[in-house]
Amino acid sequence: MSKEIIKLSTRAATRIKEIMSSADEKVLAVRIGVKSGGCAGMSYVMEYANEIKPDEEVISDKGVKVII
Repeated sequence: MSKEIIKLSTRAATRIKEIMSSADEKVLAVRIGVKSGGCAGMSYVMEYANEIKPDEEVISDKGVKVII
């Protein structure tokens, strides 16, 4: 059994639920990642997700799904 990449705090899970409920349409999960840009060369990104891509990791914790 592999260890999960991240573990959500109760506060983080609550906030993700709030973010997902404010979407215009029903979403499967929230996708998080990093991309080139920003002062340090990398910046964080977060977006709604309706599909899981083959190379992505899915974390289900405290009633929310996060795709990395």
